Amino acid sequence: MDRVLHLFLKYFFSKKMYYTEHMPQKKKIVRTVQDLTPKQKLFVEILVKHWGSISKVDALLQAGYKSKNKNGAMVLASRLTNPILNPHVCRYLEIKLSEEKEIYEKDKLRRFKTFERLRDGAEQKGQYTGAINAEFRSGQLAGLFVDKKEVTHSTLEGMSREQLEKRLQELENRIHDAKNIIDITPEKSD
Repeated sequence: MDRVLHLFLKYFFSKKMYYTEHMPQKKKIVRTVQDLTPKQKLFVEILVKHWGSISKVDALLQAGYKSKNKNGAMVLASRLTNPILNPHVCRYLEIKLSEEKEIYEKDKLRRFKTFERLRDGAEQKGQYTGAINAEFRSGQLAGLFVDKKEVTHSTLEGMSREQLEKRLQELENRIHDAKNIIDITPEKSD
């Protein structure tokens, strides 16, 4: 009897009858954006809406997914954003992120108007620092103000012979200036 049951179970699981019978699904590679479940769509929309200020796990939980612990939610969120396991979810995420990016790139006029409104409001309240800052940020957005930082490292290896001689002369002059300092260290008495 055990032998027959063992052979039946082996045949049952080898043919994947159990999986196809209870979990009918398309192959994950063939899935498209139209195959997204409402929870998957909501997960992506929440993630994009709060991009950078929310984790995948938080977006997953807000979308209505249930998990017994944080680790299970982390695994599920990671699987949802894995292009090999769920390419349709990743494609929808890419589409939504590109739409969001497009909105911000096209809408510079709104940014200028916002800075103008903030500047005028701060100026009316007598908050001149805020008004100047809003005007400065508006100029940065327009490309009028560019931060340029230059870092130079002055080590002995990077100096030419003339620069080395000049630096040594500066150090010698400092030492000569230090000769006028009076030593007030007490002498040891025997």
